[in-house]
Amino acid sequence: MTAAISAIALLSMLSAGPKVVVFGFQGIGVDSVTALVATSVFRTELGNTGKFAVATADEVAGVLGADKVVTKVSDAQDAARQIGAAKAVIGSLSKLGTQTIGMVKLIDVAGGGVEFEDQLATTNRDELDIVLRRLAKAVAFKTKASAEVELGEITEKESKEVNRKQAFFGGGVTLGGFIPVGGLGTKTVMPVLGGIGLYEAPDFFAEFRYTGSLDIASGSHSSASIIPITVGVFKTASREDFTPYYGGALGIGQYTSNEQDYQSGWGFVVAPGAGYMLFHTFDFHVMADLRYYLVFGGDGVKHGPAITINLAFRRGKGGGGCCLLGF
Repeated sequence: MTAAISAIALLSMLSAGPKVVVFGFQGIGVDSVTALVATSVFRTELGNTGKFAVATADEVAGVLGADKVVTKVSDAQDAARQIGAAKAVIGSLSKLGTQTIGMVKLIDVAGGGVEFEDQLATTNRDELDIVLRRLAKAVAFKTKASAEVELGEITEKESKEVNRKQAFFGGGVTLGGFIPVGGLGTKTVMPVLGGIGLYEAPDFFAEFRYTGSLDIASGSHSSASIIPITVGVFKTASREDFTPYYGGALGIGQYTSNEQDYQSGWGFVVAPGAGYMLFHTFDFHVMADLRYYLVFGGDGVKHGPAITINLAFRRGKGGGGCCLLGF
């Protein structure tokens, strides 16, 4: 039984990877208790990755006489050899303005120097555990902490940076219904189908939209229709995933009307509107939109509200997709 337990313990050590010693983090503008707790959390998170067998604080103290703070690479290599570790980690927590910056270095004890180093900052002290967890994963997989971020591990600082980042181009389709209130000679709800192109900034979006609405109930070539082509600007109420927006658009529009015999022409379009955007920070959006279209033609004003659902997709900066449809 003892031999079996020893074999299991040996296999566990081998599967955990090389032994690493994490020395105490240096505190720069940070109190010693916070630095001590940060060291302990980092050790636990590094061990949880399964990539290393992490030396405990007691093990370090048993060899060196204390759980030492080490700041130099050469000192870390010397101390790690005494402990019997193949790797060493030195780190620090620094206060700079409103930011707390965590920095770590992975050192090859055999003489290779610094294998990997990374740093991550937060403006919220309550997020230090997230910073330390991500730095531990960065060391374990030798991938920068900023390269891949899991949902729920984005710091407040990064969230603000994301909200300030560059604008995007994109586009999509819109479909719904237009309710003719006056000027078109019909009260039948007319289906709406069209395309949109978007330019998105953090606090607003600009839109190019072309749609067509046709009174298909009569089945006649002289059916009422309205085809507005507009450019608009809309303010988003927040930078959250679900946000209202409001604004308006201007443009030109072609129409046909049965109100007094048969009329057809072009007119100036004004279209105030508002809506609600879902998945604002995603690469696709669903937008419930309400516009009131007024087409000022030579034979009167054609007007009515349109209720549509817009499906839009981002194409990244500098690209708007084919024909502004996002494809």
